[in-house]
Amino acid sequence: MPDHVFGSKVGRDQYTQSGSNNSFVVNHGAEVSRAEVDAAVEELRAFVAQLTRDGVVHADGSVADPGAVVAAVESQPNRLRALAGAIAGGAKDAVLSVVKDGVAALIVALVGRM
Repeated sequence: MPDHVFGSKVGRDQYTQSGSNNSFVVNHGAEVSRAEVDAAVEELRAFVAQLTRDGVVHADGSVADPGAVVAAVESQPNRLRALAGAIAGGAKDAVLSVVKDGVAALIVALVGRM
């Protein structure tokens, strides 16, 4: 399901089956504000910067130690709350369009599974 931008909101279509005729209803209820996307991007950049200082990520954003990235994400779930909220609200692509480091996609995928 693709992400969509509605004014200052980013959201994801939600399809629900209803009735006996198998009709579908589209609900645009899951939306993330621009401020929430900005907070998620800031959080992700700070996390990548920390991983870079720790030597887990190279300066160009490529992953030096994938296992260490996974361990860092799993051991610090509260550090990535804004990112988790943005992903749950359907703004994954919006976040990734701003933070384009190679490790960002891995972190977003890991947080999205949690």
